[in-house]
Amino acid sequence: MKSDPNLVKFIETARGQGASDQSLAGLLKGRGWPEEAVHRVLGDHYEKQTGISIPEYRRAGAAKDAFLYLLAFATLATWTIELGSLLFTLIDRWIPDPVTQSPYYYGQYQDYAVASSMASIIVAFPIYLVVMRLIVRDLEQHPEKSDSGVRKWLGYIALLIAAGVIIGDLITFLTFLLRGELTSRFVTKVATVLIISGGVFWYYLGSFKKTAAGQGIENE
Repeated sequence: MKSDPNLVKFIETARGQGASDQSLAGLLKGRGWPEEAVHRVLGDHYEKQTGISIPEYRRAGAAKDAFLYLLAFATLATWTIELGSLLFTLIDRWIPDPVTQSPYYYGQYQDYAVASSMASIIVAFPIYLVVMRLIVRDLEQHPEKSDSGVRKWLGYIALLIAAGVIIGDLITFLTFLLRGELTSRFVTKVATVLIISGGVFWYYLGSFKKTAAGQGIENE
């Protein structure tokens, strides 16, 4: 993409009179020039001065990063859903409803549900922990990857889903409250959903805040 000749002339003249790159970038940005255009002209200027082309930055391990984040997202969804299902089944067992539950049939169904949920959690949760450990270690070694598009998209999708579940959970609770149909079993299930989804929301929101704080310190 060809740079604006007036911008090129201004920057080269200002650089010749001793203006710093930082002051030029701030001045031109304040006048409405896109930061990318300014940096491109500055890059062209230094390529002329040095006779060497600016090397292209290639983000290493992009496919690996996508795999790890997608795996973390999938295992997170698996173990949180199955944890909620397990707790729901245990709540039904601890606080039974004699009107709707057949002791024999429902007891057998609960056994199958508990086994399925526990199997899913036993497999998915350790994988999630290992994958998140690899991701955190990689971010510590390569802080620039905190701006990864895959990380941001999947992280904010997790936040959106968690927020949606929290809102839906609260709406359901208020609906039953206004109807006067609250039971101890229902309230316990509402609290279970709120704790799980709230924990996911808090964790991912905290990770984004931590990243933003770290970038703020680096820019000072």
